[in-house]
Amino acid sequence: MNAWLIIYDIRNERRLRRIAKIMERYGVRVQKSVFETYSDEKTINRMRREAGFVLEKDDSLIAIPLCAKCWQKRMQYGVKTEGIGQYRKYEIL
Repeated sequence: MNAWLIIYDIRNERRLRRIAKIMERYGVRVQKSVFETYSDEKTINRMRREAGFVLEKDDSLIAIPLCAKCWQKRMQYGVKTEGIGQYRKYEIL
């Protein structure tokens, strides 16, 4: 299990809403197009496949694995978000 940062840029409002709904099933929103999750790679691949049915060539979605040590070094400014540490284990059965 790893912490993951999921970021996306979607060019169409309808696809954007669909991607956001998918991401809400897998993680915690920390900004409008940024989610964090604590999942295994199998779950992340499932999420990417599901999102792949919605994404078009002008869209992008990036899943970045974060080690615990790197995550602890993060610096956060401004409004506090729920973020990592507030997770349930997300898996689609």
